[in-house]
Amino acid sequence: MRVTSATGEITPTRQRRGGAVLLTVLVSCVLLLSAQAPARNRSGSVLQSWVLSAVAPAARAIAVVSRGGTDALDATVGMFQATSENAVLKRRLAERERELFALRAAVTQAERERLLAAAGPALPNVLTTAPVLLVERRAGLQSALVAAGSKQGAVSGSPLAVPQGLVGRVVTVGRDVSRAQLLTDVSAAAGARIVRTGELGVVRGDGRGGLRLNNIPLISGVRAGDAVESAGIDGIYPRGIAIGTVSAVGRTGNMFLDIRIRPAADFARLTDVLVLAPSPTTPSSPGGPRGGTP
Repeated sequence: MRVTSATGEITPTRQRRGGAVLLTVLVSCVLLLSAQAPARNRSGSVLQSWVLSAVAPAARAIAVVSRGGTDALDATVGMFQATSENAVLKRRLAERERELFALRAAVTQAERERLLAAAGPALPNVLTTAPVLLVERRAGLQSALVAAGSKQGAVSGSPLAVPQGLVGRVVTVGRDVSRAQLLTDVSAAAGARIVRTGELGVVRGDGRGGLRLNNIPLISGVRAGDAVESAGIDGIYPRGIAIGTVSAVGRTGNMFLDIRIRPAADFARLTDVLVLAPSPTTPSSPGGPRGGTP
């Protein structure tokens, strides 16, 4: 059995403490000496050189991380700025495109009105020009909405025409918009005259975009290609406006010819029309139509 005295335990402890103190003193002396000893490059002390050498890698790492963070922040800010500028440019471009579209539409409308106005002197009693807002075609009914009403002088029965020929008549009048019955409507009719022969008849719509000339006797000399114009015998349409040309002449079992008319106006491309004042009824009507729907 080993017996250790208290004196034996205290002695090693004191030796360890003394070694630590000695080591601390030595380190302090080295640091003091290095702090006073000049470095090789004569810029600062040896201690400063050691400290700088020790912290240089960490400083470089911090600089790299800081530079990378700054670049990433700059890139993020630049991306948001570019996105915002791109949205502003897109909005401005859309506004310019809308303005350009409106200007083009205004120029086109002005050109159409100029052409219509130029054709006005060839047509009697022109009240105004009017854009066609809507054309309706269904079950034989052919009608249109035009941007002219009582404010522009239109009345019920006002004829509508284009430079090429007759289009129809106003049937319902509003303040700025009116509904018109097209000449191709199945219930539309107009007094007509064959220009070459002078024979009078009634033009009716077939509800499919075509016209028929009725009440022309079998003995007539009408033939394909003959021009047909308004006769001014119905109290609505003025005399002398082109209606169309004869496209086919047939014979039926009754007393009259079956005559088909190709319209002079392009009903498939109605964009603007001339609104005319209704014509008074011509007294010399050989049984022709009187009123809007003979």
